[in-house]
Amino acid sequence: MSRSLPDNFLLGCASAAHQVEGGLDNDWSRMEREQPERIRDRSVSGIACDHYTRYREDLATLAAMHHTAHRFSIEWSRVEPREGVFVREALLHYRDVVRTCRALGMEPIVTLQHFTLPVWLADRGGVRCADAPRLFARFAAACAEALGEDVQWWVTINEPSVLAVFGYLYGDWPPLQPSIRGFLGALGGTARMHAAAYRAVHQVARAHGWAARVSVAHHERPMRPLSPRSRVQRAVAVLPNAIFNRWFLRACTTGRLLPPVGRGQKIAALRGSLDYLGLNYYSEQRVRFNARRPRELFAEPVVPSDLPLSSFGWTIDAGGLRRAVETLWRQFGLPIVITENGVADEGDELRPRFFVDHLSAVCEAIEAGADVRGYLHWTAMDNFEWAEGYSKRFGLFSVDRETLERTPKPSAAVFAEICGTRTVASA
Repeated sequence: MSRSLPDNFLLGCASAAHQVEGGLDNDWSRMEREQPERIRDRSVSGIACDHYTRYREDLATLAAMHHTAHRFSIEWSRVEPREGVFVREALLHYRDVVRTCRALGMEPIVTLQHFTLPVWLADRGGVRCADAPRLFARFAAACAEALGEDVQWWVTINEPSVLAVFGYLYGDWPPLQPSIRGFLGALGGTARMHAAAYRAVHQVARAHGWAARVSVAHHERPMRPLSPRSRVQRAVAVLPNAIFNRWFLRACTTGRLLPPVGRGQKIAALRGSLDYLGLNYYSEQRVRFNARRPRELFAEPVVPSDLPLSSFGWTIDAGGLRRAVETLWRQFGLPIVITENGVADEGDELRPRFFVDHLSAVCEAIEAGADVRGYLHWTAMDNFEWAEGYSKRFGLFSVDRETLERTPKPSAAVFAEICGTRTVASA
């Protein structure tokens, strides 16, 4: 059975500056230089896909494939390489990215912080720095002024819980400081930063009479008991879900730093600071109790045998996306934009079917009553996949690492047809 997407439904791709433009003087590029063993294939981002200079060509290619939206991030270290020093040329560059999107008929969705930080802020404590909310608000206001009314959809922070987990709980990403205290502090710090940036963007928009919708890109990775009949396994999934999947959203809803991060203290501008819900969804996770895994709150991840896996080892189950959308809609009642969804697939063997199954699941959620406004595939081009380097491939286009030539994969045509017809055909 074929399903139709709403006429105004946004369809396109998502990206992050560091992954496609390469690193400047940020905390990630410094780690790549100083601790290359932290990157799986020992690569460095370098100029990545050179999207910074090739963006017009890249965006025109996506528009020709009937994309109606494009999500990208602004690299803070390009705009403010030294504290208080804003580079006008960098702001004008990102303004031209926005205007290029508009000219090509694509809605720009702009992320202000996608994992990387300028080294000057990283050296002051990063997201845990007491001054980080003020500094982030100043940066957000500068971006809002520069990009203007052409941007109506804003994302303050990409996956704050993931940043807290990998940077502070596991210590695999900058700042490489594993501790429970650091993890909780990072959650609280990013909540404060989000609230400050939310207020800053809206203040600029109100002053000029512009429309603005502001949110975070929330990473939803539901943890389900490996054996649903086991009371122990059901119980062990409760606390990780509460902290990793719900703490940040509930903080934004209540306006308070809830336990275990805080004692319920109010944070200015945090309450009601989600105008919509940006949803990054890749996979569900099955867990079982393991007393030797305190860092995971005793919830040991287990790969089930009944589901296909991506090359990342993540389960592929379109039903998980439908459940995530319907659950978030039921709990928070906010319009949802799927800001990331994709599959690591080295040979592009899984991705064509992945599109059909996952967009069908989105249609099912809409038919069930969820208000879903758009779907952004991760990602347009194979790029620098953080600690995996260039070893994991999520793109519609392969990128030759020597020439940087872009070559469309078969899945690019499948997604283009869906975007053009706004119809998801049966598998």
